[in-house]
Amino acid sequence: MLDTIEKTFPKEVEYTRPEGGMFLWVTLPEYINTKELLVKSLSRGVAFVQGSAFYPNGGHENTMRLNFSGLKEDKIIKGITILGELLKEEVSKSH
Repeated sequence: MLDTIEKTFPKEVEYTRPEGGMFLWVTLPEYINTKELLVKSLSRGVAFVQGSAFYPNGGHENTMRLNFSGLKEDKIIKGITILGELLKEEVSKSH
């Protein structure tokens, strides 16, 4: 997942490099709302969990959690590539 993120996500995106566990945390530019992004992502067959779900007081609408367990590597590569393309589209709208 990390290799594909490095290759496909725009440079404006930050993400963790976990040493274990099952999840990776992604922070997008503030102008990208993951609620809206999720709708677009699902239409392309890719799901993620909105980071705002993990903040009881709200906020952080520009974050997401990606799961890297439970799927075969080829599906992860395909999904992250699709998500990377979508993120590039969103970033290009702001410029």
